[in-house]
Amino acid sequence: MMISTHLETHEIRVFKTVCETGGFKSAADRLYVTQSAVSQAIANLERKLGTLLIERGKPITLTEPGQRMREYAERVLQEEQDVLTDIANIRQGVASTLQIAMSGTVSQLFGNELLEDYCDSNPLTRLKVDVMPSRKIIQGVLADALELGFGPFQNQMPNLLETVPLFRESRKLVINRSHPKLERLLEDPEKCLQEIPLLVSHLEDPDVRPAIEKLRNEFGTIWEISNLSLRLNMVSKNIGMCYVDERVLRANAVCADFVQLPGLAFSNIELTFGLYYRKRRALSTGARQFIDICQSFAFDGNHLNDGRLNEIQVQRG
Repeated sequence: MMISTHLETHEIRVFKTVCETGGFKSAADRLYVTQSAVSQAIANLERKLGTLLIERGKPITLTEPGQRMREYAERVLQEEQDVLTDIANIRQGVASTLQIAMSGTVSQLFGNELLEDYCDSNPLTRLKVDVMPSRKIIQGVLADALELGFGPFQNQMPNLLETVPLFRESRKLVINRSHPKLERLLEDPEKCLQEIPLLVSHLEDPDVRPAIEKLRNEFGTIWEISNLSLRLNMVSKNIGMCYVDERVLRANAVCADFVQLPGLAFSNIELTFGLYYRKRRALSTGARQFIDICQSFAFDGNHLNDGRLNEIQVQRG
């Protein structure tokens, strides 16, 4: 038969203390209450359960129901302590885990400073950071594999994402100044583009994004290379051309001899960079703190060198 009753946490705690100390008076001393208060709590518990839990004597002994009640008391009070500890840790960021992915540009320009600021204020938060192409970041956030994404926004971000714009950037189509086909490229770009590989981080299939077909048709060969540093090194060795954000061009020494290819409809791409996460998702403490740090971070501050992007002036006859 089911018993309809309610056990008070106070009564359970008193009962457990009596079991641990071996007597009513010693339990009262530990709990800083009177012995009669302990006796009343045990009596109330036994009355609710309709059975004797403790055989009074010196020493006390537990009945069979009392032994089962002790097992329950130990489990429920330990669970209470675990919950209180977890909540305290979450408030302090100890139990939070931040899973975030950054694009190559964000990582190279701001990753060190952002993570340093974050770790200074949240030293106990568990942190997992990946660097990947922006479209894969969006896919990871949509699939709940990532809590936060940080990279360039698409022209139309998925409706399921909440966005936090942080800074704007101009992405340039560049090639190394010493590339052997540079002069021909300037004279007849449509033909020469078919002969020089375009290095990109990720390019979706035209069946997914039909506009990609136009870009694919402009270049003869497209190589997908997710690592930004590798792409820049390949361009510096005259292996191909690539799109690079202007701040990276100014900040990265390997780009010193890169020049922008002007006069093409796709020479320049304007982008907005920021954070994004799934709408209606309850963000962790770590994620909310990272967003706060990014919103107060000086993305337009002194992160760049004073150099300027070389730009070829095309002389047309």
